[in-house]
Amino acid sequence: MLQALGLAALIGFSIALIVFALRRDLLDRYERDVAWLEHMVWRFTPDPFDGRRYVLMYYAASISLLLLLLWVFPSKVMALIVWIVVAVLPKIMINMKWEKRRKEIHQQLPGSVTKLSSSVASGMSLIDAIKRLGEREPQPIATEYQIIANYWNMGADFESTIEEARRRLRLQDFNLLASALVINQRMGGNVVVTLERLANSLVEIDRMRREVYVATAEGRQSIITMFFAPFIMLGIIALIDAPAVGMLFTKPMGNVLLGVALILDLMGTLWAWKIVHADI
Repeated sequence: MLQALGLAALIGFSIALIVFALRRDLLDRYERDVAWLEHMVWRFTPDPFDGRRYVLMYYAASISLLLLLLWVFPSKVMALIVWIVVAVLPKIMINMKWEKRRKEIHQQLPGSVTKLSSSVASGMSLIDAIKRLGEREPQPIATEYQIIANYWNMGADFESTIEEARRRLRLQDFNLLASALVINQRMGGNVVVTLERLANSLVEIDRMRREVYVATAEGRQSIITMFFAPFIMLGIIALIDAPAVGMLFTKPMGNVLLGVALILDLMGTLWAWKIVHADI
């Protein structure tokens, strides 16, 4: 009992020394994670957000999960692999949610540009028309117009406001809108005509994208099958020869092979997915 307590105290003291020695690097990583989280949340809402508490909660949950997995799994290598996969899931889920939101904004953009043109044609200024869209358009594009209006209200000029929205959204269609608005702001001209022509172009581009999406439906289905095929085959082999499959989960070399196979499966799936989802 005393030996176990002494070992635990020694491990705790060693961890404390490591943390103290790496305190600057850990603080830098903490600040980067806070900045990343605040930037990601800011993409979803115009309201201010403080991510420090949430990053600390994430750190505490990650350390607790690691200790739990090391205690539950007989293989420490497998425990580390599972922990790494689970630890990166929050970022993956946030990025997936953001990509889904960008897709919805992309679908709503042609109609909102038409309404923007109509509002400006009725006599409203461009920034007032953007504020009006932020109040009346459906989500999520309404939030984007609110963020643009808030950025303007904080004192930024029109060009930097539009450029900031361009960097945040990274949408080709919005890049066209941003370029048209910035050029019109610099060179002058009839902004209503510019917006009307842009809206017609965006509708035509959206029609082309839908045709490509239908044409690549079979490829997307094949990618899903390719991703799940190794897991299905592993299950079939487990029914035939369970002890052999069990060694993959209990032996260190088996854990390494499982990890390599999972990484290769994910890389191949992502590569193929990017091919069938190429931007037009």
